Amino acid sequence: PDKCLSWVQASLSELRDSMIDDYNNNRLIGWLTRIRQVEEVYFRTLYILFLAAEEEAPHILAGDYPNSFGFVYNRVNEEILFGRGELTNPKAGLSLGEFKPMDILNAGAHVGFRAMQMVVLISQHSSRPPNIGGYLKHVGVYIDRIDHMRKLFEAGRDKETVRGAITNLHRPKEYWDEKQKEAQALPSKEQE
Repeated sequence: PDKCLSWVQASLSELRDSMIDDYNNNRLIGWLTRIRQVEEVYFRTLYILFLAAEEEAPHILAGDYPNSFGFVYNRVNEEILFGRGELTNPKAGLSLGEFKPMDILNAGAHVGFRAMQMVVLISQHSSRPPNIGGYLKHVGVYIDRIDHMRKLFEAGRDKETVRGAITNLHRPKEYWDEKQKEAQALPSKEQE
């Protein structure tokens, strides 16, 4: 796993750098298509490391079809993100009604007409270029999490321990606030 995670970390870093270069050179379709690639690499990595059955691994690694990103994402969302993932939740669009981020990812990955329409809309509003800073920060979080998992595996931690660590990184702040309140409510040894 640590070698796989090194490759994933390098891939995510290159995709981020490619997005920055495309954005800086006004290659809008270029950076738009990278978004799906980033998400897919991250979620497929979590799936293959922690959720896939052993016999699935060769099939997934070979990229054989069917090999649905939607299936992978839904499993990871359910079992590691506690259903908090946003890719399949409807969002309010700025000008075209509701959309699901997964639909945008799919359109961008296949350079479909929907992706081209988005680029046209962005180009028409060139006085307000998209702010990709937030997304780049998001990619940085993925890279940091991959690095964290890699280091845990390198230190000899088993798969379940690493899965627990990455699952904890995906828990909401409210979960940790509640845990802190519970810990504070417990009597200390000094009070006993």
